[in-house]
Amino acid sequence: MNGAEVVYRASYPHPATGNEMFEIQSRARALDNNFYVVAPNLGTYYLFPEETTPIDTFGGRSFIINYKGQIVGRQEYGGGSTYVAGVIDIEALRDHCARAQWDNWLKDLRTELYQILYEQPIYPKNLYLKREPMKHAEYRQKVIKRQIRLMHDRGIWKKPER
Repeated sequence: MNGAEVVYRASYPHPATGNEMFEIQSRARALDNNFYVVAPNLGTYYLFPEETTPIDTFGGRSFIINYKGQIVGRQEYGGGSTYVAGVIDIEALRDHCARAQWDNWLKDLRTELYQILYEQPIYPKNLYLKREPMKHAEYRQKVIKRQIRLMHDRGIWKKPER
């Protein structure tokens, strides 16, 4: 991450927030990379300007996570606009990276092991540079299935027997 110290994690839809995927992934990335993660999630919103009833498809659960993967700020759910607060101590992070012997992971990475995976792109770049976002079925067909096929074709993933 080129020395990033605070990273924004975009919102994540329900049910991934309710089954803790959003929290687990955010905490793991903060710990893996020794940086803070600011992970606000959406609450309720209106589909159209004329709507009178809001919907909730994101499930709340906003976090600020420190470089050790610990939650230092949490907002479970507010049913509307809320905020989350927590301490972000950049100097403590820098001290940790400079002095920790075991859990400042980036110094121990064997990056050459990732070369096979990253030598060619998997996810298409600039997907919506010149077009509107795809509907779910089109995205599944043109992007998701293609990505999975690439992972199998390149021998990164093994196809299931069934």
